[in-house]
Amino acid sequence: MKKWRVAGINFDHMHMGDLLRMVSEHPQAEIVGISDESPESMAPAAKTFALPPEKVFTDYKQCLEKTKPDLVILCPATGRHAEWTLKVAPFGTHIIMEKPFAATLADADAMIAAVKKTGKKLAINWPLRWYPPTSRPSA
Repeated sequence: MKKWRVAGINFDHMHMGDLLRMVSEHPQAEIVGISDESPESMAPAAKTFALPPEKVFTDYKQCLEKTKPDLVILCPATGRHAEWTLKVAPFGTHIIMEKPFAATLADADAMIAAVKKTGKKLAINWPLRWYPPTSRPSA
């Protein structure tokens, strides 16, 4: 069975560490790279997940080009969700965006359009969705 290659890009939001933990614990996923302009922001994740230097990047383009992930987890500041989706979408990966999805309707439309062109999926991380009480089918 396929092993998903996952990269974490932009550590502005605190959920990145928990999302990467779930990737590291999943038998069909692996962290292939992390990236943030600030090395200090991603240092705890690099240490926690024992990522070697060749999997840690301060340039998101290098991260995407060298690691070729299937899926990118994006955790920028809310006001920058569209900016980062538009940066990552051309690399043709699925994207999980931290909540809230977008700062404006125009941003949301631009994000959806950018990913739609690639044929990949764009999803919102909404942690409560994965808890048993909210994930059961309705009666």
